[in-house]
Amino acid sequence: MSAPRMVAALVGGSLLFAGAAAPAAFAAGGATAEAAPPRASVDGGRHIGAQTVTLTAEADAEIRYTLDGTTPTPRSPLYTEPLRIDETSTLTAVAYTDDGRSAPLLEGYFIKADEEPLAQFAVMSDIHLSSDRPDLVAKWETYFDALARIAPEPDAIISNGDQINDNYYNSAADHRFPRAMLEQNLARTGMDDTQVLLSFGNHDDYVQRMAAEYPADWFPQETENGGYYQTEIAGFPAFIVNTERWNSTQASWLYGRLSSLTADPETAGSPIFVFGHRPLPATVWDGAQSSNSGLRSNLADFPQVVYFSGHSHLNINDERSIHQDAFTSVNDGSMSYGETDSVYQSFGNGLVKNATLASAQSVLVEVYDDRVEIDRINYAADEGRTYDENGVWGFQKNPPFASTGTVAGPTWVIARGADGAATKAAFTYTAANRNAVAPVWADAAEPTVRRTDDGLVLRLPQAQDDQYVKSYSLVLNDVTAGEPANFLTARDRINAQYTQMPRPDVLQIPLGLRAGNSVTGPIDRELTLGHVYEATLVAYDSYGNAAEPRSFRFVAGALDRVALDAALAEAEEIAATVRRVLGEELESGTADLGIHIADPAAALAALAELDEAVSQAPTEIPADAPSGPSQDAVDALAVHISALSDGIADHLVAVDRAGLADALAAAGDTVAAVRGKAPWKRALVDAYAHADALRTTLNVSQTRLDAATDDLEAALAHYLAKIDD
Repeated sequence: MSAPRMVAALVGGSLLFAGAAAPAAFAAGGATAEAAPPRASVDGGRHIGAQTVTLTAEADAEIRYTLDGTTPTPRSPLYTEPLRIDETSTLTAVAYTDDGRSAPLLEGYFIKADEEPLAQFAVMSDIHLSSDRPDLVAKWETYFDALARIAPEPDAIISNGDQINDNYYNSAADHRFPRAMLEQNLARTGMDDTQVLLSFGNHDDYVQRMAAEYPADWFPQETENGGYYQTEIAGFPAFIVNTERWNSTQASWLYGRLSSLTADPETAGSPIFVFGHRPLPATVWDGAQSSNSGLRSNLADFPQVVYFSGHSHLNINDERSIHQDAFTSVNDGSMSYGETDSVYQSFGNGLVKNATLASAQSVLVEVYDDRVEIDRINYAADEGRTYDENGVWGFQKNPPFASTGTVAGPTWVIARGADGAATKAAFTYTAANRNAVAPVWADAAEPTVRRTDDGLVLRLPQAQDDQYVKSYSLVLNDVTAGEPANFLTARDRINAQYTQMPRPDVLQIPLGLRAGNSVTGPIDRELTLGHVYEATLVAYDSYGNAAEPRSFRFVAGALDRVALDAALAEAEEIAATVRRVLGEELESGTADLGIHIADPAAALAALAELDEAVSQAPTEIPADAPSGPSQDAVDALAVHISALSDGIADHLVAVDRAGLADALAAAGDTVAAVRGKAPWKRALVDAYAHADALRTTLNVSQTRLDAATDDLEAALAHYLAKIDD
C-alpha cells in the first residue's frame, strides 16, 4: 500500500507530520476515499422486474458490494459478474485499491411486478419549511428529483401536518414557503396533475389561518375551522383528520362515514386511507409520542383502515413503524429531521445523549387488486449530526446527498380482503409476529480502543442481525482501581447509526462524556490513562432482542506498535541490504551478489529519507503519559516507513549470475592449462580473469554480467577452435 511521503517529527511530545495531515485511513480509523466510487450501469429508481446491473471501477480496483444497506468490507461479496437485483434494495459498492477504499456508490432499486398500480401516492410529514433560503430550495429540488425517479406521476402527495415551524400561533404567513416549494417542484418534475392534500399539525398556526394560505382543493374542510375532510385518491376513500382538535363532532362524522363505506358491498373490501398528524396510542413505535385514544377507538371497528401519522419524527427504518391489531397504523417519518430513542451519539470527541437524527424520509404507497405496498424512501441519510460543534442546529447541507433515493427498509405489504374480517385475518405486522431474532457477533473483529489526538476512541466492528443492530450498551469496569468506571450504565444505549446509509461497518465511539449532555459542553467524564479496563458490550435490535455479551480488556492510552515495529524491521533489513550492496558497511553475503542498484545516488537519497523517518519512531511511551503520539499518528508513521521501504525496494533489481558461473566452470580447466602468449590464448585468459573478478563484485548490472559471460564463452570457443586446427 502506498502512502503520501511526509516527514515525521516528534515535537513537544506529539508526533506531527510536517506539510501534510496524517493519512485519512488512520485519521478516521477506516479506509481512505481516494479512489473514485464504482459506477452502475442502471440508475436507481422504480423498475419493473429484476435488473441486471454492471459495475465498473478504475483499473486494478477490486469491487466489493452489499445489498442490505451495510458498508462493504474486504469480507463482503466480490464483484465478478453483473448483479441480478430482483427485490427492492439498496446496492452499495466500494472500490478497493492499494490506496484504500473509495467512497461508496449508493443506488436504491424499487423492484415492482409488471402490474400497474390502481393508485400511487406519497405521504410526507413534518416538512417544517419556514424559509426560502437557497440551500433549502436546492435540498427540496434534490428530494423531488429522487421522488420523480421512483414515482414520476403519483396520483397524490399528502403533506401530513407541520408544514411550517410555528410555535406561538403567529407565523401563518410562513405557509407561503411550503406552498411555493410544492408548486415549483410539482411543475418542474412534470407532476402538474398530482393531487396535493394537507393535514393540520401542531406547528401550523391556526386551522383557518393555514387554510387561507393554500388552494382550496389542497385543504377542503368539511366544516369551517374543522381541519378535517373526506376525499378520494384515484377512487379509493381517503380521510384527513385533525388530531389537534379531536372531538365528538369529528368522531361522529368519521365513524359514520367509515360505517357506510364498510357496509357497502362495493367498498367493503377497499382499503380506506386515513391521515392524521399525531400517532395513536399502542400503535407505531409502541405508542411513542402518541395521543388521541378516542381516535384509536373510533378506528378499531374498521380493519380496512390504514392510518398514516407523523409528528414524532421517529425514523421509518425501525420496523415498529408499522403496526396491526384492529387496523393498520403507519409512521410516515419526517422530511425535516429524524428522531430515535434517546441514545448516546458522538459529537466530536464526546458522547451526548440525544434523540435527533440528520435524516429525511417518507413513504410511497401503491394499491393493487390484492394488496397495498408501502415503500420507505431515504432523501437524506448521509452521516451527520443535527448540531455542529458550536451547538448550532443545522444539517442536510450541500445537496445532493449520496443517500438520496435509497431504501430505508424492506417493502411493507398489506393484504386486501373481501371485507374487514378477511382483511384482519391476513394481518402480519402484529405483536404476535414481532421479531425475536437477537443480534450475533458472528465474525466481527475484536474491538479496540485507540488513543487519538482528541482522546480515546472505541473502534467497534458491528454485530450482525437479521434486520439491523439498533444500539449497544457499554459497561466499563476499572480493573486497576477495582471498581466500576464512572461512565455509562447498563441501561444506557449508544446509537449504532442504523439510519445512516450505508450503515458503517465499524463505529467510532469517543470514550468521553460531555457535561450536561450539551454538544458544546466540555468533556467531564473520561477514562484514566494507564488503567486496565474490562469492557462489556451488548448489541440490541429495534425490538430489544439482545446479543450475548462480549467482553474484552484494554489499557487506556496504550499504543499498538505491531504495525510500526514490523515496518521498522522491514526498514532495517532493506537499509542494511542497500549499504552492503553499495559497499558502505557490513560484509556482503551471497544473496547481495544477486542485487543491482542502477542509481546509487538516488538509492542513498531515498535511504536518507527512510533513516529520517525511522529516527522519528517513538520509543515505548507509557500508557498514562498525558501527551504523546496518537495511535493514528503511529499507524500513519508505520505506513509512511513501509512506503519508503517499498520505494527503496524499487531501486533493487535482481540479477542472475548463473550463466556467468557456468561459463567460468566450463572454461576453468582450459584456462589453467593455457601456455604461451599468443593473442588468442591471452584473450581467453583475460576474459576469464574479467569474469572471475565479477563473480565476487557487488552491484553489477545484468548487462555487464551477460557481456562478460558472452566474452568468456566466445574466447573459449575461439581458443578451442585454434587448438583443433
